[in-house]
Amino acid sequence: MTKYLVFKNQPGSGQTNVPGSREEMACIIAQVVSQQANPKDFYIAYPLENPHSTWESLKEAAKFSVEIDDERAALWENEILPLADLAENINEAIGDAYGAIVDAAQAFDHACEKSKNFQDFKVLDDIGMDRAFDNLENGSSYEVACRAEEIFEVESFHHYHA
Repeated sequence: MTKYLVFKNQPGSGQTNVPGSREEMACIIAQVVSQQANPKDFYIAYPLENPHSTWESLKEAAKFSVEIDDERAALWENEILPLADLAENINEAIGDAYGAIVDAAQAFDHACEKSKNFQDFKVLDDIGMDRAFDNLENGSSYEVACRAEEIFEVESFHHYHA
C-alpha cells in the first residue's frame, strides 16, 4: 500500500502527473472525493516516501492523502471511475433538460408577445421551472465520492489562515 500526498499544482510549474500513473490516479480520486471540477493538472501527487513530497510540503501543505494498492487501483479503473463518470452524466442530462425546456418556453413566450391574441401568455413564468428542478436530486455523485473516500482512505487537509 502506498500513501500519496496530493498538492495543488502551482500554475506555470511545468509539473504534470505521468498519464496512467498512480500519482495521476491519486489526483483524480481527490477531485472525485472533493466533487470539484478542476483542470486535469490542477493537482500533483507524490508517494509519501518520495523526496518530492517533502519538498512540496515545505512549499505548501498537502491538500489530500490517498492510499492506493493494486487491488484498489483495479477497483478504481473497473468500477469507481466509470460510476463517477456516469453520475456526472446524470448531472449534465439534468442541466441539458433544464436548458432545453427554458429555450422552448422562451421561444413560445416570444411568439406570444408578437401575437395579437396571445400576448398575455407567459408560459416560462407559469411552469415553475426553478421549483421543479430544485426538487430533482441526484445524490449519485455524492454517494460515489463518499465510497471512494472510504475505500482509498482519503484524508482531506483543510488549512485555514487566521
